[in-house]
Amino acid sequence: MTALVIALVGVLVVFLASAGLRLLTSTGLEDVEEAYATTESTDGQAKGFVALLDRLGSLFLGTALRAYGSVRLQRLDRTIRRAGRPDGVTVTMYVRRQTGFLVLALLFLVVFAAAGNAFIGVLVAGMLALWMPFWLRSAGERRQRQIESDLPDFLDVLGVTVSAGLSFRQAIERVCEFHDSALSQEMRTTMHEMSVGLSRREAFVGLRERVGSESVASFVTALLQAEELGVPLADALTAIAADVRREHAQVTRQRAAKAAPKISLVVTMTILPGALLLIVAAMIMGNREALGGLL
Repeated sequence: MTALVIALVGVLVVFLASAGLRLLTSTGLEDVEEAYATTESTDGQAKGFVALLDRLGSLFLGTALRAYGSVRLQRLDRTIRRAGRPDGVTVTMYVRRQTGFLVLALLFLVVFAAAGNAFIGVLVAGMLALWMPFWLRSAGERRQRQIESDLPDFLDVLGVTVSAGLSFRQAIERVCEFHDSALSQEMRTTMHEMSVGLSRREAFVGLRERVGSESVASFVTALLQAEELGVPLADALTAIAADVRREHAQVTRQRAAKAAPKISLVVTMTILPGALLLIVAAMIMGNREALGGLL
């Protein structure tokens, strides 16, 4: 118990010293944030556990941003954009909360190690340190699946709208008005880029790189090829929608095939032991008199 108290006091002293050092010295945070923070950097009023993470992360935010470096921060910004900025997260918010998780991980590691449970401390610290990257990756994959699922229907409606006589840009704007989805948001961004001077090729190449989905990449490639070859836009959209729908069906079948072994593993590890336990317990209860004589 004494060792645990000493460890907690030591951690508190380290925190107080770090806070004092941060107040006495300049971290250069203003320059880093100006270069890499996005225009949507308003955090809102965080509460509860998130507020605790923000407070802990703010103590070392300047150091963490410099440790990331410009290249990693730019790569992180692309990843956050590809994930659709879940919960309004920005680069600065992500780094701050990741730093907060790392501080908590270090605290738990020190406390459990002082209590003689270093293995549990390592497990808890690892889970805390990897939570933010796992959360961001899961959000990005979920958004990509949603875009791939919405793309065939979006292209079908877009083809019908173009066939009705609207131009390509007007048709996209009209379809986006009635579809509130991640794909519509990306299309609006593409239309905005075209309105400020980018060509259609540059805007849709940016869409392909920004989303990072195979279905969207196929759509953009086919659309640009159809434009170069002079294929009628309505016919091209219909053909592209059919191809994208076929590719989406293939991907869905592949995911289903990969899910079967996982389901079997879950059944084997959870349901089967419980069923065996019930069977053995029933046999023991039914033959308790005979077994009582043996025991």
